[in-house]
Amino acid sequence: MLKRIGLTFILLILLGCSNLPKNEVPSSPKEQVLIQKINKGEISEAVELLDKISVNLEPEKVKNYQTMISERDLEVKDLEKLIKILKDAFSKNHFFIVERYTDIGIKNKIKLNELKKLDLSQGNFYTGKPVFDKDQASVLAIINFYDESLYLDIFFSRKSGEWKIINFNERGGNIAR
Repeated sequence: MLKRIGLTFILLILLGCSNLPKNEVPSSPKEQVLIQKINKGEISEAVELLDKISVNLEPEKVKNYQTMISERDLEVKDLEKLIKILKDAFSKNHFFIVERYTDIGIKNKIKLNELKKLDLSQGNFYTGKPVFDKDQASVLAIINFYDESLYLDIFFSRKSGEWKIINFNERGGNIAR
């Protein structure tokens, strides 16, 4: 009896494992490049590449890639909106808004306190294009004062569907002056 139960249990495990969904592994180098472009947020390049290779793909794969591209496009737009909000908040010294979008840890709290000591409203804000890597992104922000500039690398992570600042550093030194 014990052997039958053991054998039945093993068979159930084997049958259950055979029904697991297969991981979608890109089968061609062009599909791998497509996934890289999607992960890096290069939406227009990804759409263009998908148009070129879609002839050789199964319709279901094409649909999956289109879904991935549209989801990533929304994520990119969400981050771009957040960057605009942060630029506005920094330029008006509204750090309570920046704190709302920051993963507050001890290091980030100290860095924010150092930034609060500066009068950022006197500077002009510029940002570069965000650089994406899956659920992570970074952007270079430049705060230009009359005679000097402050360069900040701002790092974001997408958690629970929204972007949060996970770290920021002054390029070339500490934020504390």
